[in-house]
Order: sequence, then C-alpha cells, then structure tokens
Amino acid sequence: MKATMTSTNAIVSISADGQVKARVWEGVTEAGVPFTAYIANVQVRTDADNSQFESELQEHKTPEPATSRAIDVRMII
Repeated sequence: MKATMTSTNAIVSISADGQVKARVWEGVTEAGVPFTAYIANVQVRTDADNSQFESELQEHKTPEPATSRAIDVRMII
C-alpha cells in the first residue's frame, strides 16, 4: 500500500493511562481511501541528513472535523 499523509496540529493520548501521546495525521491511499493515523514516533535514518525532514515536520494543519471524531476507543493501548 502507498499513501500520502499530512500532519495536523492535534496531539492525543493513545494509552489508557494517558502517558503515550501521538500526533494525528490525515491520509489517503493511492486508491483514494481516507484514513487517520496516530504517530507517536518518527525517526530519520542516522546516516541521513535530516535538516529538511525536521523543517517539514514543523508544518501542521488543523484537522478536519471527521478526523477529530475518528479516535476509536478500541485503538487505545
């Protein structure tokens, strides 16, 4: 599967105890299926120049209303 994701400015708890936080990302697959991803960690390979990645990682959008309603309690660890 290939997909494109966009970072939002929303950060949510993804653990029952509230200790694990994740940024909410909105995405769409190549086939056009929209999805929501909760990303707790993103890492660039240690042998790569991460300056451009770090710069782009600071860009966030406001989540769509459907994304804000998408948190499924079954996904809480």
